[in-house]
Amino acid sequence: MKGWAWPFSKFISCTPLLRSLSRPVYYQWETDSFYHNLGDMLFTDRTYESGIGMPSITYLAWGTIFVDYDRDGHRDLFITTGHHDDNVEEFDAVKYAMQNRLFANDGRGNYRDVSDAAGPGLALVQVSRGAVVGDYDNDADLDLAVLNSNQPAALLRNEGNDENHWLSLQLVGAGAPCSNRAGIGARVEVTAGEVVQVGEVRSGDSYLSQSDLRLFFGLGGRERVERVVIRWPGGTVQELSSVAVDQILTVQESCANGVSP
Repeated sequence: MKGWAWPFSKFISCTPLLRSLSRPVYYQWETDSFYHNLGDMLFTDRTYESGIGMPSITYLAWGTIFVDYDRDGHRDLFITTGHHDDNVEEFDAVKYAMQNRLFANDGRGNYRDVSDAAGPGLALVQVSRGAVVGDYDNDADLDLAVLNSNQPAALLRNEGNDENHWLSLQLVGAGAPCSNRAGIGARVEVTAGEVVQVGEVRSGDSYLSQSDLRLFFGLGGRERVERVVIRWPGGTVQELSSVAVDQILTVQESCANGVSP
């Protein structure tokens, strides 16, 4: 019963770790944990300083995922919640079904709980477990899918703003003996103005979940991406310059030993 997530901030060496835990005793009165990466394998606990601590005390967290829901370049935090004892309300004040949480990132390491202002999808009270993020309708807004216990899954469509720019990358590996066709394990650095964002193609997210394999980068008001560097798992490094924004860009691995796409 735990979730974890790694976001990547504009400083590549400072990637915080968010972990949600539930334990057999008093877990409903424990916070999620937010660890800030100092580099050199050192972390500091910023659970309360980040703004995540107090709002997380009363719920039991499962899926934990970072998602830039407003495309401002700051990755926000979505957490699924729900108790595991369906009769918990008979002996405790905590509820079985709970409201999932959305925290907005202000870009300075601070998170604000905006769940109540995020529309009807975040107002649902369910027994949630897994969570995935992806742009299922290809409208450039990241959507959420939530797996619930003994309930139908929930698909939360993002009706976000159309002002901020974005870039989405679909990576296609060359195949053996180069990188796998899905590009899993690739690491991408996107430079737009003074901001460097990093994304990784992963085969799993948080609690028993798998998100969209495409990488998504919110750019805010930045109208151009100066550089994209792709480090493929097979060892190839590709660099793209002056990339247009507001597009889903498919990038095929350039590897002389690979098979044809």
